[in-house]
Amino acid sequence: MTALAGPTRGPSGRLRITELTPLTPAMLRLTAAVEQPHLPLDPDCPNQVLRLSPPGPDTAAASAVATSGARPASRTYTIRRADPASGLIDIDVALHGDGLFVRWVRGAAPGDLLDFTGPRPHAVPSFDADAVVMAADETGLPALAAVVEAAPAGLAVHAVVEVPDAAEEQQLTSPADLRVTWLHRDGAPAGTTGALERAVRSLPWPEGAVDVWIAGEAGEVRAIRRVAVAERDVERRRIHAFGYWRLGRAGSPA
Repeated sequence: MTALAGPTRGPSGRLRITELTPLTPAMLRLTAAVEQPHLPLDPDCPNQVLRLSPPGPDTAAASAVATSGARPASRTYTIRRADPASGLIDIDVALHGDGLFVRWVRGAAPGDLLDFTGPRPHAVPSFDADAVVMAADETGLPALAAVVEAAPAGLAVHAVVEVPDAAEEQQLTSPADLRVTWLHRDGAPAGTTGALERAVRSLPWPEGAVDVWIAGEAGEVRAIRRVAVAERDVERRRIHAFGYWRLGRAGSPA
């Protein structure tokens, strides 16, 4: 998960990057060791997030930043996987836009440090639902992948994912009855196609109590939420909608 920048709190811990693995041309996996302190993960929540930022600058640089009014380069990301035995975690970063944090990630190397605050749980669809519909662009793909991996056998899950092109598709695994529809922008700017909304609207809608989980560009997320409420009569409490970025905002996907 990537999310819009917000107020930052003091770091609660530090990560050291141990490995960087390209998953696709535009998705990079950071594997990191938790340096301090122990990371208190919730074993019952498959979608937990950290707010990450490079360590603070030296005193002179910090003074310049304070004078300029610039904010630290920080973003919130899903913990894609955690290995309690090794103390390593994976964080998948969509290399979109030209924000400060993405520029830092593009130049990162093993041994580099990241401050973090968290973790904190993020909303997931109910696994007690009769079926789950999920929709995301590439910014929501890591969280979507983590959720479907944790979904129980027998649960019907239909995921619709928009990515730049076929090279950005990933293999999603799940014990659930998972169906995935991939949508390709093929050169169109992110957040402009309306393809996610059209695909969700055209789905053969499951019967019974359906949970809906949506993550991506804020305007598209709102449009899909309206489809779920107004056209599919999904109860509002069963909708989990997250605008991770906004079209036209500095640092947004291009």
